[in-house]
Amino acid sequence: MERAGAADAVTNAAEILRVLPGSPAEKVKLRPGERILEINQVRPADLIDYLRAEAADRLHLLMAGPEGNRREIRLEKAAEEPLGVVFTSAVFDRVKTCCNRCLFCFVDQMPPGLRKTLYVKDDDYRLSFLQGSYITLTNLEPADWERIERLHLSPLYISIHATGPEIRRKLFRSPAAAEIMPSLRRLADWGISFHGQLVLCPGVNDGEALFRTLTDLGGLWPALGSLAVVPVGLTAYRQGLPELRGFTPEEAREVLAMVVSFQEKFLAAHGSRLVFAADELYLLAGKEFPPLAEYEDLWQLTNGVGLWPLFKAEFLHNLTEFFTGCQERGYSPTGKRVVLTGFAAAKLWEELAGEVRKYFPRIVMEVRPVPSVFGPEVTVAGLVTGADIISHLLEKEPDPGATILLPAVMLRREEEDFLDGYSLRQVEEAVGRRLQVVETTGEAAVRALLEGEGDQR
Repeated sequence: MERAGAADAVTNAAEILRVLPGSPAEKVKLRPGERILEINQVRPADLIDYLRAEAADRLHLLMAGPEGNRREIRLEKAAEEPLGVVFTSAVFDRVKTCCNRCLFCFVDQMPPGLRKTLYVKDDDYRLSFLQGSYITLTNLEPADWERIERLHLSPLYISIHATGPEIRRKLFRSPAAAEIMPSLRRLADWGISFHGQLVLCPGVNDGEALFRTLTDLGGLWPALGSLAVVPVGLTAYRQGLPELRGFTPEEAREVLAMVVSFQEKFLAAHGSRLVFAADELYLLAGKEFPPLAEYEDLWQLTNGVGLWPLFKAEFLHNLTEFFTGCQERGYSPTGKRVVLTGFAAAKLWEELAGEVRKYFPRIVMEVRPVPSVFGPEVTVAGLVTGADIISHLLEKEPDPGATILLPAVMLRREEEDFLDGYSLRQVEEAVGRRLQVVETTGEAAVRALLEGEGDQR
């Protein structure tokens, strides 16, 4: 095996972000910024390689420091005990990028001035397995397929969008992307499960095309674990891109009707509804969300499927629990809370504010939707930038005594920065106020509103 000696080998190595307290890594004095070049003579290309090599009771590490200095470390630990390091990335060599030119690609619609990593069109099967990122399967080499089968990398998360070859050519703008069913059947034959997503564009892959797609994919159960139906996201930065539009309320209702129809078929045939519509479709259609139980195992939360019903159920449960506790203690919380969010969730937050007032009339809640630099059609809180918040709060300053809350989805967890690179501290300094970051769970939200304990990260 080739030893890791070249300069590019150091660059494409596992860089340590954090060393966990009390871990074997701390005991042998591994440090953030160091890179693991080899572990037991294996040069890991990604976290998959690393985890397989790490599961041994004796480790031989070849390390490189930030200045390039090398050192070797030998240690013993229990085979099942992790070394205790967190890496800067799950992929240590180059991330595989997308080879398509999709009609609706969100990266192509990004405003300037955001974090550089947001402009990378990753399409890496390893990130799909490790982190649940959606991939197209269109850039896999024979060696990639072989590794997926050999290591049984399951489940994967796959962007399908349509099964009809002509529709796929139009969506992906790539002849190589025309056929998807053979690849999905190959995974199913290997016993590899996967979750799919369909990003729907009005007049392109809805209607009859959607009917065919759902029919085709229903035949892949149980390999297909779940399927999300998501409306296309359009920003104000589509210059030079193909013309697309969003769904009308009536079109959204038609999509939901088809989804419900197939859910009934799949539930009767497989015992699972299999296909689920994004919360945004219900908001567009002006329809009530289904009961939380109908979302089954909530596989598609990161696609915004069942996210609000889950949050609402958690919120109301914890609200009543908190009320009971307050009655027992004779405690009555008071004060003003300002909730910053996106336009999509603002009406839903208003609904919850009404529930809070029923139990705690001395709590005054103000729900503020913050306009995003992405444009008026982008209404999710996760795409609100630091500059957006600064502009909003300077234009309409909250009362001096108010507690300002914002959802954690606006921030990158480790770095605590927004999409545009502003750190939380920089935003606080710019507006002259402390901001409480709240994890997007009902329990954390109730505690933040009623106890002022917003930062539950």
